[in-house]
Amino acid sequence: MGEHRSICIVVTSHTTAATFLHGYLTELRTRGWRVTVICSPGEGIEDWAREEGVTLHTIPMERAPSPTKDLRSLVSLANVLRRLEPDVLVYATPKASLLSALAGTIAGVRTRVYELWGLRLETAAGPARHILRALEFITARLSTSVVANSRSLAKYAHNLGITPQVPAVLGAGSSHGVDSERFRPSADYPRIDGRTREFLDETTGLTVGFVGRLHPDKGVDTILKAAGSCARRGTRIRTLLIGSDEGAQVAQLCRELDGLVPVHLTGRVSDPRPYLARIDVLVLMSLREGFPNVVLEAAGMEVPAIVADSTGTVDSVVDRITGRIVPVGNAAALAEVLDELNLDREQLSRLGLSARERVVSHFDQSTVCGLHVDFFEKAQKQR
Repeated sequence: MGEHRSICIVVTSHTTAATFLHGYLTELRTRGWRVTVICSPGEGIEDWAREEGVTLHTIPMERAPSPTKDLRSLVSLANVLRRLEPDVLVYATPKASLLSALAGTIAGVRTRVYELWGLRLETAAGPARHILRALEFITARLSTSVVANSRSLAKYAHNLGITPQVPAVLGAGSSHGVDSERFRPSADYPRIDGRTREFLDETTGLTVGFVGRLHPDKGVDTILKAAGSCARRGTRIRTLLIGSDEGAQVAQLCRELDGLVPVHLTGRVSDPRPYLARIDVLVLMSLREGFPNVVLEAAGMEVPAIVADSTGTVDSVVDRITGRIVPVGNAAALAEVLDELNLDREQLSRLGLSARERVVSHFDQSTVCGLHVDFFEKAQKQR
C-alpha cells in the first residue's frame, strides 16, 4: 500500500531544495512514498533530482512581490497539482508556501502541510509588516496543518494571531537536522582556502566565527562591536565571517574598528566544515530565525555557540550547557561572555562536547526527518 502514496514538496529556490531536502527525500523513499519536488529552475537542479530519485517540476517563483509573475506561478502550480493529485502537499519558504496553500486548495489536495521556518514580518515595520502578517495568516488558514521548526517561533506565530492554535513542533525542533557523521571533528573535509589560511597564520587570539548571509538581520554589527570592546580591554580576538555579503555593510563596520580587531571575509563557501574546525566559538546574534541550522552544524564539530535570545535563535542552545545566550543586540553583554570564554578555555571545550552530544541525541538528520515524515503520514490518515 505504501508504494501508492504520493507527496509533493514545494520550496521557492532550487538552492533551498538542494540544500535542505535530502534528509526528507531519503526517509520518504525508504518508506515507499512517490516524491515530487517543485521549485524555481536553477543550475544543476535536474541532475540533483536524478541523483535523489525524485520527480522534479520547475516553476519560476519570485522571492520578492511581483503580482503578474506571482499569478502566473500560481496558475502553473495549480495545474501541476491537478495533474499530480498528491496525497500530501508540503511547502516551506514564504513565497512557495503562499502559492502552494492557494494552489493546493484550488486543486483539491486534501492534506496541506505548512512548514513554518521563520517570519520575515518580525523585522518589518509599518505597512510592510501588516501585509506580511496578512499573507502569513492566509497561508496558515489555507493549510490543514502547520509545523514550526522551533518552540519560540510557534508561540510567536500564535500570539500574532497567525494560527488559531500553537503550531506543532516536532521533537526539539529544526526543519531538517544535521548529518552528525558528516559534521564531526574527525570527518574528512577539504582544506580552507589560501587567503583564509594566510589570515589565520598571521593573526592570533580567540577566533570568533559567523557563518551565514551577511545581512543586517543577522546581527553582524553586534558581533563586531563586541569584538572591538574586547580588544579595547586587552583581549586578543579575531573574527572570521563566512558567507556572502547581503547588505551588512561590513566594510563600514570594519573601518569603525580602526584596525583593533583582525577581520576576514571568506565570501560564500560550498562546505563550512573546514572553517568551523578553525574557529573557537560561533556567534549568531540574529534578530530573528526559524531555527538556525548553522548552530547545529557547529555543534556537530564540537564548536559551541553564543546566540541571541531572539525568536528561533534562542532554541538552538541550552544556556551554559551547550553554549551561551545573551540579549539580542546587546554588544556589551556579548563582549563580557567572549572575555569570559577567552579566559576559560576549559569551559569552551566542555560546551563544545555537550553541544555535539545534544546534536547526536536530538538533531541528527535521520531523527528529525523521521519525525516530520511520521507527521505527514499521520496527517494524511486523519484526512
